[in-house]
Amino acid sequence: MLDAAVADGSLPPIEQRLPPEPLVVTPVSEVGSYGGTARAMRSSTEEFGDATSVVGIESLTRLNAEDGATIEPNLAQSWEWSNDDKTLTMTLRKGLKWSDGEPFTTADIAFWWDDVINNAELTPTMPGDWMSAGEPMTVTVVDEQTFKLDFKAPNRLIELLIARDGYQGQIFLPAHFLKPFHPKYADPAKLAEMAKAAGYATWAELFAQKALSDDVFGVANFDSPVIRAFKPVSAIGSHLILERNPFYFKVDTEGNQLPYIDKVDVDLVQNPEVYTLKASSGEADLALENTTITQMPVFIDNAEKGGYRVLEYSAGFTNIANMMLNQTVADPDKRALFQDIRFRKALEIAINRDEINELVFFGLGTPMQNSILPIGGRCWDEAVSKTNTQFDPDGAKALLDEIGMKMDGEWRTLPNGKPFKFTLTYWPGEGGDAKRKIVELTQTYFRNIGLNFDVREVERSLYFEFTTSNQHDMGLWHADSATDPLWVTGPKIIPRTQRHGAFATLWATWFETHGEKGEEPPRDMKDAMAAWEKAKATGTPEALVEGCKAVVKANADGAWTIGTVGAFPQPLIVSNAMRNIPEQGMASWDWGYMARYHPEQFYLAQ
Repeated sequence: MLDAAVADGSLPPIEQRLPPEPLVVTPVSEVGSYGGTARAMRSSTEEFGDATSVVGIESLTRLNAEDGATIEPNLAQSWEWSNDDKTLTMTLRKGLKWSDGEPFTTADIAFWWDDVINNAELTPTMPGDWMSAGEPMTVTVVDEQTFKLDFKAPNRLIELLIARDGYQGQIFLPAHFLKPFHPKYADPAKLAEMAKAAGYATWAELFAQKALSDDVFGVANFDSPVIRAFKPVSAIGSHLILERNPFYFKVDTEGNQLPYIDKVDVDLVQNPEVYTLKASSGEADLALENTTITQMPVFIDNAEKGGYRVLEYSAGFTNIANMMLNQTVADPDKRALFQDIRFRKALEIAINRDEINELVFFGLGTPMQNSILPIGGRCWDEAVSKTNTQFDPDGAKALLDEIGMKMDGEWRTLPNGKPFKFTLTYWPGEGGDAKRKIVELTQTYFRNIGLNFDVREVERSLYFEFTTSNQHDMGLWHADSATDPLWVTGPKIIPRTQRHGAFATLWATWFETHGEKGEEPPRDMKDAMAAWEKAKATGTPEALVEGCKAVVKANADGAWTIGTVGAFPQPLIVSNAMRNIPEQGMASWDWGYMARYHPEQFYLAQ
């Protein structure tokens, strides 16, 4: 694909594009061949979807593909901690280049920190990940390859966070490309005119659009250079097209520059049923994010005709449908009810998890509350995972009676006698058919105990509009970020962010803004957050386990989220042409799905 560009001089030869010491990737099965367009799907314009499993995630360091825990070199070649665990010194691989051929250096990290994170218009609130002991870290550039992160207190877990989330937009940005859109480097008046001409009210909005190029969510900007294996180049109808990065820094064991695949064609498929139809008819080379065990018979029956194989991966979810009553809902009557733990427990024991397991997961899942996988692992607590998971509709009715929710015709009233109805808002993506079936069953369970329970299905971005603005009674999301050791980088069983704290939006806002906005949470939530912060700061195996068990128990005891069934198999659809895919693995957002398995070495047999 690149030969013609090299021949006419528009692209340098390979020895000038690769770093002196490229990262060598060992193929899963065999050295691949070049060429072809990989077909993938995404269910939202906000993200890459299954394309993440094809284009990969390029963090400064990465996690070992086999154990998902050992930290390995990637963009950074080496790193070391000071004796007091307060300073992390990292050295970048020499000779790295952006996809436009410009050098990738510590200047890109300094720009991200000094001019983006520490600019109030671009980042109104300092992200908690970059803080310790209540203070932001400092970033010091030593030279073009070396930089230091200094923390007020020990923060060993930042090493794990960087391996998972240290990618473009999260800890570095292309300074050479973005400086013309920043008032520190460009004339503010001209920049304001530029923003207006592009349809933006402020320079900050224009800058945000230009910077939208990260490894997971940056799908709208075709101008920005990238460091990953593929770069978005165009959108044709519902299809997003990515092409190989000619300056990508990895090679295979024979010295061939990766990736093998030339292009990735990502189709926007927002309807779960259409996604299943396309996957089962062979219209994708890899499908994973919206496949569920419920569709396994369909996938198997159509495999030969569709020209694909079905692999069974382990799903890294403690729940595919994690329900969250909003304890800070605006309606005062509902708020008082939702903050009554008897009501939350009534909902928990009204659910027949064994029936869900049989009808949705063919009995292959595990009924549980939100916990940390793997089952039997160092963070696992069987008793806590079973808290209020027994099916007891009579007990649920008794709790509602005790609260004072009397029957008035078909439905129960609020304790004050007013009519009561509450609504679940959810997006069916990343779970599709399974989520819908669980929601339908849950609606029946709640109505069977006299609760007028409605359901509102919305698109992904609209879901977050509702939940982050506190305009929902109940939310639903899949319980990922729930595997050891990655749970600590962003657990969703505590209200650490507005985006995923739908069970207490205003309390999550308080945590996320360090007390500047929202409402102060109760003691149990503060204690759980403190346990998480301690685990992050200390970073020892003992601290990780102690913190993990503390937040899981707090979530279960407080009935903050309502778990259903987890730890189930997940189908991975792979076309017969797609090669170097591991036959077994873990399917989880925690590792970026197949990004864990070096997708740059996937190839299409011609």
